[in-house]
Amino acid sequence: MDVALKESGQRYSGYAAPRHEGAGFDLASVGRGTPGGEYLRRFWHPVAFLDELKDVPLRARILGEDLVVFRDGGGDVGVLHLNCCHRGTSLEFGLIADKGIRCCYHGRVFDTDGSILEMPGELNADRLRQIMRQPAYPVHLFAGMAFTYMGPPDKQPPFPMLDRFDLPGVKLVPSMRQPFACNWVQIKDNAADPAHTAVLHAIKGADQFSDEFGHFPELAFAETPVGMSYWGVRLVGDNIWIRSNDVMMPTIHCIPSIIEDGRRHKRCSAPWLTIWTTPVDDESSINFLLSHIADDDPTSPERRHHLESFGQSADRSYAERQRLPGDYDAMVSQGAIADRRRENLGTLDQGVTLFRRQLRRGIEAVQRGEDPQGVFRGSGPIPTYGNDRVIAANEMTGDPNDPAARRAFARAVAQDYLAHPPLQDWKRG
Repeated sequence: MDVALKESGQRYSGYAAPRHEGAGFDLASVGRGTPGGEYLRRFWHPVAFLDELKDVPLRARILGEDLVVFRDGGGDVGVLHLNCCHRGTSLEFGLIADKGIRCCYHGRVFDTDGSILEMPGELNADRLRQIMRQPAYPVHLFAGMAFTYMGPPDKQPPFPMLDRFDLPGVKLVPSMRQPFACNWVQIKDNAADPAHTAVLHAIKGADQFSDEFGHFPELAFAETPVGMSYWGVRLVGDNIWIRSNDVMMPTIHCIPSIIEDGRRHKRCSAPWLTIWTTPVDDESSINFLLSHIADDDPTSPERRHHLESFGQSADRSYAERQRLPGDYDAMVSQGAIADRRRENLGTLDQGVTLFRRQLRRGIEAVQRGEDPQGVFRGSGPIPTYGNDRVIAANEMTGDPNDPAARRAFARAVAQDYLAHPPLQDWKRG
């Protein structure tokens, strides 16, 4: 019997399946055996919304691997390699069973951990079931989403429970998936880049971001325990608006409302979106959106859908996208994998360079056998820092009309947030 087949006789054996040797060091790579791909396999990734898993399996491609996702009759969710380990038939044509999934070709039934429950007609079934498995990956269910971990079993981290996931008066609502025809790093570069919000999202006509985003912010950037955040300080009338966002290594970013206008005083705002970027392969990605909806949020579901979706896909005509481009156009037009050798970065790109530096460090940590930044094994929720705070301009230290003073204030607020995460204020009421 093939050695690889013998070695796959374990629960959740997807990671142990045969692989191809990877190429050299590459931030953008996602395949098994590549530096970037092995790094990404130390984290949980969303693979489906639970309401997508109905009476037929869902075919998925994640981290360059073809998978099938299903929910059996008992409600358990499985993530298995796509092709049956018997003769290679695709399990996307499998039949959902009361327990597990049945291959349509010869009727073998696989449990969610890859073990074989039935082998109809096979005389050596008892022996073969002990040594054969369908490669499978662990699953974690959270907030109406199915996540999978595709790395070494002994390195599996806890699911990252963020402080924004358990707030009084705020519901978690699975939103939508958004496919992008580009590498995942370009999407996170965008999330770490606050300068683009004052340009791309200030183009008139989208009816999406508030007009106040067009006030160019004074910026500060800082590393956090699990990633990086930025703080943008804007002078809006007689107010100072401090906006902060999180990028949590490697694939999560958290943002407050995009219709905030900085006109009303507040110490803390409700979270608005948490976005996971799941790498499909080297040249494509999917954003999975989780909405945070406060009980007193007046935004209608239709309005919310427009705010979350406009400019995040190629669903408009080319002519319209040229006149009113969105994030999708800015990111995908860099190429399926951006050639960063052509870039000329400046001071506004500090968030991008910090994110890439953390990504490189994380890859190197995995190569040393260590946990990368973003794996959190401590107790309690993980703090986040994305928030809108609006205060009277005269409360700001320094002259609010002086850009240098606003930059210094942004740095001071960053340090205050790192010491006292802002959602602590929300939990205190």
